[in-house]
Amino acid sequence: MGSEQVIVVGGGVGGYAAALRAARLGADVTLVEKEKIGGVCLNKGCIPTKVLLHSASLYREVKRASLFGIAAEKLEVDFSKVLARKNKIVDRLTKGVASLLKSRKVRVLNGTAVFVDAGSIRILETGEVVGGDKFILATGSVPARLSIEGSENVPLLTSDDLLNMERLPAGLLIIGGGYIGVELGQFFGRMGVKVTIVEMLDRIVPTEDEEISRALEMFLTKEGITVLTGATVEKVLMEGNDKKVIVSTRDGKKEITAAEVAQTVGRRPCFQEMDVDRIGLKTDRGRIAVNERMQTNIPHIYAVGDVTGGIMLAHVALAEAECAARNALGHHASISYRAVPRCIYTSPEVGCVGLTESEAAEQRGAVQVSRFPLHAVSKALLMEEAEGMIKIVASREHGEILGVHIIGAHATELIAEAVLAIELEATVEELARAIHPHPTLSEGMGEAAMVLSGGALHLP
Repeated sequence: MGSEQVIVVGGGVGGYAAALRAARLGADVTLVEKEKIGGVCLNKGCIPTKVLLHSASLYREVKRASLFGIAAEKLEVDFSKVLARKNKIVDRLTKGVASLLKSRKVRVLNGTAVFVDAGSIRILETGEVVGGDKFILATGSVPARLSIEGSENVPLLTSDDLLNMERLPAGLLIIGGGYIGVELGQFFGRMGVKVTIVEMLDRIVPTEDEEISRALEMFLTKEGITVLTGATVEKVLMEGNDKKVIVSTRDGKKEITAAEVAQTVGRRPCFQEMDVDRIGLKTDRGRIAVNERMQTNIPHIYAVGDVTGGIMLAHVALAEAECAARNALGHHASISYRAVPRCIYTSPEVGCVGLTESEAAEQRGAVQVSRFPLHAVSKALLMEEAEGMIKIVASREHGEILGVHIIGAHATELIAEAVLAIELEATVEELARAIHPHPTLSEGMGEAAMVLSGGALHLP
């Protein structure tokens, strides 16, 4: 009896991870990708965005080098070199993934996969038909677009477009204050662009803890970014070479003129080209429906990542890919979203995991909350990164850690400890007892836990 034939559709983080795991488990794997290996994350999302943000962060650091006794003169940004570095890193990483697939003998087909029946697909561009025993669908997502009056005549950019601009615009208005909007908004702001962010809800990054999102808004505003919350874009129109945007705010209508206008209002699952209706694959509100084993209603077909419409983060897609590949090859795995880290790569960074304070109070009843300011952490002071805090939400009865929310330097790295704590159902006392190295930012995590278990050492 030969190896299981596994077909993976989509070569993004979810797809290539599923292909690699299935190959390691002994399957004969074919991966179909219509664009570039690496998908959104490597080519149009996580990686290029963070490359740009790192350049902006370094620019800021050099500008304030005098704080550290270092003189830096005639500082300037060569935007073309910033973009060239971004492209170089993206190219290196995508080639690295392609090399991994080759080393695992994964057959890669370039083209669009369409279901012929529940056991085979056809490559639209070549007509080749490929049969499989198991299928893992990882076709990802595309930028969502709002229906705005006038937008049919005014070119509105997406996050994809912002990452590929060849020159800096004089001004940029971003519709949507989620993590994509604030990250790209800060990058362009630090490059000298006049940036306005318009968010329909009452605060930016509205899915995060309210204190954290309010603090982030304060930091962005301090840098010169205009943030309008509780605001709706009603109309866009051309005004010469610029765009005029009519925004409804709490204080009435505003007219804002900008060289470019972009929508960063999230993403939507993309699977329509596969003709899933032909095989009776169940969908739900524009996404492919799966169970906790990443299995669809057709037992030998699995789906992972953005196409399932769940938590649209690369590391979630990777975890789901592991789960799906193992189940497709006869193992018994299930996915848990209890401790999913959520990271925003602004400066200061935001790292969160678990329940927000309001969610915890609603779902778990009586809770206790600690806040430890980074200005009480020696490493933060010597880095001149003393603004921010670490916030822990825990159950009042047993002290179980329910959520951790950090805004400050290296928050996206620090949150990993909290992920493990929540995954292992640790209490604040257990976290407080863990010895944290000195001097590090991680001491703040231990001190934040101490606040709820006897009192912090470095607070009055």
